[in-house]
Amino acid sequence: MQIRRFRAQDMRQAIRKVRDAVGPDAVILSNQRLASGEIEIVAALDYDGSLPSSIPSKSNSPSAKVSEPTSQFYQERIKLARESSPSESIQSARKPQEVVEDPILDESLSIKQRAETQDLKKLEHELSKVKEQLKQQTASSVDSIDLDPMQAKVKERLIGLGLSTQLITSVLDDVDLNNREDDWNRVLAHLAESIPVKKQPAELQGCFAFMGPTGVGKTTTIGKIAAQHVLKYGPEGVVLITTDTYRIAAHEQLRTFGRILNVPVVVVNEYTDLNTVLDKYKSYSLVLVDTAGMNPRDRNLERQLLMVKRAPSRLKKLLVLPCTSQRQVLKTVLDVYAQVQLDGCVLSKLDESASLGEVISVVIEESLPVVYLADGQRIPDDIQPARAHNIISRAVYTAEQYSHIYSTLKYGS
Repeated sequence: MQIRRFRAQDMRQAIRKVRDAVGPDAVILSNQRLASGEIEIVAALDYDGSLPSSIPSKSNSPSAKVSEPTSQFYQERIKLARESSPSESIQSARKPQEVVEDPILDESLSIKQRAETQDLKKLEHELSKVKEQLKQQTASSVDSIDLDPMQAKVKERLIGLGLSTQLITSVLDDVDLNNREDDWNRVLAHLAESIPVKKQPAELQGCFAFMGPTGVGKTTTIGKIAAQHVLKYGPEGVVLITTDTYRIAAHEQLRTFGRILNVPVVVVNEYTDLNTVLDKYKSYSLVLVDTAGMNPRDRNLERQLLMVKRAPSRLKKLLVLPCTSQRQVLKTVLDVYAQVQLDGCVLSKLDESASLGEVISVVIEESLPVVYLADGQRIPDDIQPARAHNIISRAVYTAEQYSHIYSTLKYGS
């Protein structure tokens, strides 16, 4: 029988030393923690059933002999070890002392846990996407569960126009659907009646300031209106005014219109006053003021708004709203410019929009009268006085056109 001692910093390292040096047939006879803090294991190979007297007992005394109870204890353990497999004998010897972890097994378990964690995160992400899709579908249906089939069908068509949830709910509350073919036409008629429209003569006359962010079509709109007036009445009595001195050559386009139409163009800058210019041309039949286009968060915008607010009351303020903008953007613009007490609006870029429902919702909810519709770059053709039924017809046509284009791109012709 061979007896060997193994020392290590902890039980796991000591067991590994026993396994590497002696093999799976080793029988652990004893273990103890030394004064140095190390763990000492006494192991035997080819054990014959007796315990040598030279092996110290658990008493930590070098001269202590193994007592009979101790010897009987180990003999019982050895008997159990021989009846079990070699690996089980080592494992059973470990249990009374300390549960020893296998680093290789720990690493395998760690890799498996990381893989399971990644799979769980992937599943959570997919569930989150499904939840968001269900949420969008629920929002788009606008509580269709509480509606009868006819109302649900009409509601889906209104959603297709791009109208807001608030406006859709209001329309369905106001219109009694009788499940007839004319239900949709009655809904559209009600929508048209809800759009505030300021009736104007074929040619605009008076003093008007066109306001709005940059790029919405203010200058082009002014050129169209001025050209229509000049073609019918001549250039006399028409003047174009610009307050945009913030951008380089910002007034050059207006000057170009002035040269073509043979009408004066006046620039209001730090050396002139808008009120003084308006008083000078108060006898003119058509005075069109082009204001600086600015971001609603631009600090210079406040100066522009203050200038317009100080102008005489005969100056009517028209906000140019592009139909290509999102509803929240339109709302923000309207909230900023509302402080000058707007008299109406011009809907521009109808020809570039994929949906008119957003701008229709804003003008109805905010009770802002529509004065003109601008739907192209041609001067003076692409502008006309607003008609509510024309706006709704254009909204339906636009939705159908882009629905067809989308279907063609998605599924092919």
